[in-house]
Amino acid sequence: MYKAGDKMLEVRELLIKAFASVWAQGGQETDRDTYINSSITVIDSIQITPEMIYAEEGQGLLDGEELDHLTDLVRTDGVWVYYGVPAENFFLVTWMPDAQAAADKIAALRQEGDCVTCTVDLSQEWQMQ
Repeated sequence: MYKAGDKMLEVRELLIKAFASVWAQGGQETDRDTYINSSITVIDSIQITPEMIYAEEGQGLLDGEELDHLTDLVRTDGVWVYYGVPAENFFLVTWMPDAQAAADKIAALRQEGDCVTCTVDLSQEWQMQ
């Protein structure tokens, strides 16, 4: 479990914090736990690099299957930005070196059109169910 000041956190935890951040920014039509859980279960594939996570959404994995690399570690310095395009069934979480770079990235992404984007609040907490 990530604590403020930790240098790394697991991909799974970063995704949970990203979904919680998106939920907090959005319309909150569903309860937070349902939103986070459903956001995780619809991921069909995931690609991870040290400074970016790219995921495609769909029907989710079959029972018993799990996404690879969820326990890999990613950095916590800088700021992570969530960017999703619901109509195209993908999202990415990308690392920015500081708050200004993150704000600039979010502004540029919003100009591209219909998307969901926000910074990831690493203080968000939720237990995987």
